[in-house]
Amino acid sequence: MAEDKESSSVPLSQAENGILDPEDPAKSPPSSPNSSTRKACCFVLQSWVSKKFMTGCVVLFPVAVTFFVTWWFIQFVDGFFSPLYAQLGIDIFGLGFVTSLLFVFFVGVFVSSWMGATVFSLGEWIIKKMPFVKHIYSASKQISAAISPDQNTTAFKEVAIIRHPRVGEYAFGFITSTVTLQRDNEDEELCSVFVPTNHLYIGDIFLVNSKEIIRPNLSIREGIGKILLLA
Repeated sequence: MAEDKESSSVPLSQAENGILDPEDPAKSPPSSPNSSTRKACCFVLQSWVSKKFMTGCVVLFPVAVTFFVTWWFIQFVDGFFSPLYAQLGIDIFGLGFVTSLLFVFFVGVFVSSWMGATVFSLGEWIIKKMPFVKHIYSASKQISAAISPDQNTTAFKEVAIIRHPRVGEYAFGFITSTVTLQRDNEDEELCSVFVPTNHLYIGDIFLVNSKEIIRPNLSIREGIGKILLLA
């Protein structure tokens, strides 16, 4: 009897300090309803804050990108003439940017004249004699001619979609010209399609049968925007 009492008894020091068996459900403290409510409220509040924070990021991201690109463009264009004004002791922010815009405007006016067109043709002839540079210039000129307000110069005639590089895959391109392949029985009309491979500056030319070309209802500017977006 003495041994049974000794084995079932709890030391007085442990009982006073509140050290009980955690596995015994009868001795574990009951969970409070206020604690469960507090946890639920914290979870709802955390979810609401996270959602609103992500909404703010989604709204502010395009604004921040637009502001950053615009600011970078202003500083880039302003940097062409601002060092000249700095040497003259004139420190006005934006003056170089305005001067650059006026410079581009007067270049357009000058090139539109007979003398300006002659000088421009001479410079263009020199550039086309340079190796490697002439390829970059030719591709850039095609792009500028495509978006030029002068409707008489259309390097890109139409937006096209062709099967490339294999069956089941397609690529955006621009029709630049058409040629006729003469055969014995009948002639075959081929379209010269320029498919950009690096942001419109570099690309490949393919001769594709006009019947195999998909012609989306897109303008040249819309097609360029699509390609720049997908690149």
